Amino acid sequence: MVAQLISLRWALFANGLKRNVWQLVGVIVGALYVVGLLVLAGVGLAALGTHDLELASIVAVLACALMTLGWLVIPVFFTGMDGSMDPQRFALFPIKPGTLAAGLLLAGFIGVPGVATLLFFWLTSLAYLHEPLALALSLVCALGSALVAQLLARTGTAIATTFAARRGVREVASILLFLPIFFLGPAIASLAENAEAVGRALPGVAGWIRFTPFGAFAGVPASVAQHDVAGALGCLAVGLVTLVVLWWVYSRMLKRAIVTPPRVKAAAGIKGLGWFSRFPATPWGAVAARSLTYWIKDPRYAASLAIVPMLVILYAFIIPNITSEIPQFALILGPLVGMLLGFSISADISYDSTAFALHVLTGVRGVADRLGRVVALLCIGLPLTLIASVVPPIASGSWALLPASLGAGLGTLFVSGGLASVASARWTYAVPLPGESPFKTPQGAGARMALTQSALMVAVAVVAAPAIGLFIATLITGSALLGWLTLVVGLLWGAGVLVLGVRIGGRWMEAREPELMQAVMLNR
Repeated sequence: MVAQLISLRWALFANGLKRNVWQLVGVIVGALYVVGLLVLAGVGLAALGTHDLELASIVAVLACALMTLGWLVIPVFFTGMDGSMDPQRFALFPIKPGTLAAGLLLAGFIGVPGVATLLFFWLTSLAYLHEPLALALSLVCALGSALVAQLLARTGTAIATTFAARRGVREVASILLFLPIFFLGPAIASLAENAEAVGRALPGVAGWIRFTPFGAFAGVPASVAQHDVAGALGCLAVGLVTLVVLWWVYSRMLKRAIVTPPRVKAAAGIKGLGWFSRFPATPWGAVAARSLTYWIKDPRYAASLAIVPMLVILYAFIIPNITSEIPQFALILGPLVGMLLGFSISADISYDSTAFALHVLTGVRGVADRLGRVVALLCIGLPLTLIASVVPPIASGSWALLPASLGAGLGTLFVSGGLASVASARWTYAVPLPGESPFKTPQGAGARMALTQSALMVAVAVVAAPAIGLFIATLITGSALLGWLTLVVGLLWGAGVLVLGVRIGGRWMEAREPELMQAVMLNR
């Protein structure tokens, strides 16, 4: 049965590539990129191990620990686990929980991330080329590290999904869970400024990391290479205990997920019409009311709002304390917030899922649909972009830059919203279904989503170039005239792109409604 589950995962992976050409291209490009990085890392470790075995073992332990930690953090915060092998899909099949757990665990290695992880752990063995015993142990312990990484990913995602299924907790978690990752970049920049002190601390850090679940198996060959037999036995004991505990937790959670899947409790009572009573009784008003309800209650939209306070903290407080080379760094906050908020409606039809049938069956015009979604976006995005554009110039005492900041921020918001209105009417991709955990990643979502979103980001930057270019020129020259010109150009150009995007997106939507509905159904 374990072999059948693995073959099923391979069949799903292969068929996904055959069905979606863009996904195949993305997998090939990603695989080539990963292979190149792994080759460089392997050659570097082998060369380092030849000249300084102790330093090479430290690097190997830290690298394996970071990779293991990444498998815990990235699926929980960003990608989730593969939805095609969700344990709840096997609830009606007579499969023993232990067998199902083993099959799903091993099936997790099929795909670019799983194979790359295995190769990475094995390539760290090149650090011990001149220590045969340590080399042999490293090859074996790499399997243990890979299993720990998979178990951490699955247990972490299961716990996050359990909490995310509770009403109220999802919205808070969508904000809090991003905080540690969001500030990782500034933390790395701060460490880079103290590289010498960090270098002196690395041996000690690696020394205790090897006795943690993240670096235990990697610490076994490192200890042997340094002729520390007691340390090697200690690391091996920690690694084995970690495997046993994680397997027990994962098996229990998988069994519970099969028997009692999480359910989202409905609200106790509903009073009034909500946002529908606050918008005109028109098609675009109904769409705006429903979209605004999603913005407030749907955790999948919450990430777009959660990024705003994080950006404020990052650009207004953290980065200025790290570097003084770029004064008034927070002034780019307005355009950045505007771009991200406008970009957030690029998946609105995908998020609608089967509810998009309401638009098709009731004959809502494409322009009304696009306009309603843009109005809902502006109800949320306009105040946030205004705050992000106004506060930095006032806080830094650069009142003369206020018009430029407003023009760039609002112009970018309008341009991003207009282009997103066009893109969402043309391209859809798999997203978590309504009511599902926002941490789940449906099958086939990665490559298409990455390509579509990257292309849209580039298009926003290009189309918003008039406002952004004038804003940069104002920052460089400090000219008040250029600042006011940025405000005028940003508002007029952005509003024009927004209106044009609503019209073009509406026409595309009307012409492609059957295809859009079919794509939404396929992405379920």
